[in-house]
Amino acid sequence: MGRPVRTHTFNGRLYKIFVGALDGMCDTFKRERELVILADLDTRKGLITAVHESLHAENWAKKEADVERVGQEIGSFLWRLGYRKVE
Repeated sequence: MGRPVRTHTFNGRLYKIFVGALDGMCDTFKRERELVILADLDTRKGLITAVHESLHAENWAKKEADVERVGQEIGSFLWRLGYRKVE
């Protein structure tokens, strides 16, 4: 099993990564940026949530409808390709 991801850089900015019960949350306005993703990363919804919140971190100016659509499309595509959380 790989080590948990605790930080990641999106668009040149470091984010603290938390895995929790929330569907997802990206906070770009704090001094220490945070990204929360769904704990069930081995589910399709968990993968889509991770992609969705990553898109917010990359470009906060995008409209929610656009992020939702692109997150669904990319997440579904990755799921179909077999991407899953590695235990």
